[in-house]
Amino acid sequence: MVDPAASWTISIALAVVFGASAAIKFADFGEFRAAVENYRIVPRAFEASVAAIVPIAELAGAVGIVIPRTRDAAAATLLILVAVFTVAIVVNLMRGRLHVDCGCFGPALRQPLSWWLPARNAILMALAAIAILPTADRSMTPLDVATVFFGAATAVALYLAANYLLANLPRMRALEVADA
Repeated sequence: MVDPAASWTISIALAVVFGASAAIKFADFGEFRAAVENYRIVPRAFEASVAAIVPIAELAGAVGIVIPRTRDAAAATLLILVAVFTVAIVVNLMRGRLHVDCGCFGPALRQPLSWWLPARNAILMALAAIAILPTADRSMTPLDVATVFFGAATAVALYLAANYLLANLPRMRALEVADA
């Protein structure tokens, strides 16, 4: 059993990450559709449908994971989505297609494919799996609520910082080569 404070912390952090991801995809749907097309995984006839379904599923998972009655289904949805994203990334990496934009956060954070993305996704899948686990039956205290709020905020900040740093890693390496 998972402590309810830990479960809520994970659920809220995942809700923020996937809610933001969906919002960015909705805001520039054309850009996200182009990213889906560039993966060259989905048959052309289905690319527009897949591009529409992904942010809808992300948003549904983000909302559902913070509702106790739908948490398990929402966490499972997010876990499956991330697993599918990971397969698409790995297939392209194995094809040698390193300059494909992952499409994770749209034009807000262009990020070329790298092996770090499946590692990041493994963490997201583990968190979604933990959110599915039953929680211990105990009441939340005001300290628990504060812990959940600050814990989720910290997890999201760390996630965003890691994404930003790793998205800019190729540029930083190019600067190092230029300086050498």
